Amino acid sequence: MDKFCIEVIAATANPQQVVWAAMHQDYSENLVWNSRENWPNEQRCGELIVKHLLAGDRGHYGPTEHPQITFNVGYFPHSMMQQVRTHRVGVSFDVQCLTGSAEVTFVNCNGETSEKLNKTIGELYELWTNGEKVVLQRSSHGRNGELPGSYHCDCKKRIRRMRLRVLNEETGLFENGHIKDVISSGIQPAYRVKLEDGKTLDCTVNHRLFTSKGWQTMGDAVGLVTSADGSVVNMTKPCFVMCNGVKEIEFAHTYKPIQQLQNWQSKPKPIGNKLRAHPVKVVSVEYLGEQMTYDLEVEGQWHNFVANGMVVHNSFRYTGQRIINVAEGKQDVEEVFYLRPVGKYTNRQGKRYFYSEEQRASDLQWCLEACKHYQKRIEEGLSEEHARGLIPFDARQHFVLSCNLRSLLHLLDLRWKKDAQLEAQKFCELLYIHFEQWTPAVAQWYHENRAKKAKLSP
Repeated sequence: MDKFCIEVIAATANPQQVVWAAMHQDYSENLVWNSRENWPNEQRCGELIVKHLLAGDRGHYGPTEHPQITFNVGYFPHSMMQQVRTHRVGVSFDVQCLTGSAEVTFVNCNGETSEKLNKTIGELYELWTNGEKVVLQRSSHGRNGELPGSYHCDCKKRIRRMRLRVLNEETGLFENGHIKDVISSGIQPAYRVKLEDGKTLDCTVNHRLFTSKGWQTMGDAVGLVTSADGSVVNMTKPCFVMCNGVKEIEFAHTYKPIQQLQNWQSKPKPIGNKLRAHPVKVVSVEYLGEQMTYDLEVEGQWHNFVANGMVVHNSFRYTGQRIINVAEGKQDVEEVFYLRPVGKYTNRQGKRYFYSEEQRASDLQWCLEACKHYQKRIEEGLSEEHARGLIPFDARQHFVLSCNLRSLLHLLDLRWKKDAQLEAQKFCELLYIHFEQWTPAVAQWYHENRAKKAKLSP
């Protein structure tokens, strides 16, 4: 469980004051805002919430629904994710995505791009979902017999044929790919990444960027530290994002002067002007607030595309590349799959057993063989959705979780009880650390009265 991590992306500032205001307004005839300068401070509001709202299980917990908090969660097993999602109320789960302003790079048949060819991901979603608006004059009819007037024409086929600039991650040269799907991912906290050369990209904290160190989430790449309201406090790591590069001539092989006749070979031919990705330093990250976000699903071997000149990961949809990376020895098995540590265990039915070092080593080998089997089926033409049924269930998952204070209490009640899945208990333990920092008085009351007691949420 050493890889498990949870960080706060954004949270309502002064949450206990917010709850106190909502609670006070329920019983006050006057507008609470008019006397805000006389409000109790955050600590005192927490004490009043406990005394007048939470203590004694009075049952009127609506005011706790106003403060919101968003977490970035990493490296938990899939089975834990399934447990956490069960019986949840008011908890939202999401993965990586970009804001609608991100400009996606397309190229012509010569590999050249232009402003006319490029479109924002928001425009692509509108065209993909609603089609292209067409106006027919009185004297014309549509190709399918549409009468003159205004209507929307489906253009998914045309978008699929457009040449998308993607990066060959082995050679570092840009190639062409194609869009498979365009998805809306809803409203999420967004950040603006600015590079040394002036490029900017608006994305979520867990969107993966192709950096000089490989694929990393934006937050991990820059070592992002944020305050409770989501604003950026500091970047603790230097980061270089791979971007649209410079042209260079690539030769099929190295040409050497002919010394002997038997060594003669035809003169190598240039394979054309190729664009190579190059690293550019990140200079700042700025919090933008909640924004509508979108994802692309990319066909082909390389699951990436160029947005605002930066190489970003194929968003949202499962690609299985990390499974193939394990099969090829490019990624460690335990970075992709979770296995419990060696030790003694018992379940809620009372079954007791010891998970040995030998068993764990054998299970790790089984995970590796499953990855190789997965790779074989992909090479044989199976879709990723089909082949992923062959891999071990507990692949690690990264996700963003958003909830209000009341939903957070409900989640802890369900999954921090003593007979819950061990990984779910660890998840709640890490959640509680941030809960205590965010609303200390409420968290203390919860720990003393409800934590690990399997009570239903207030």
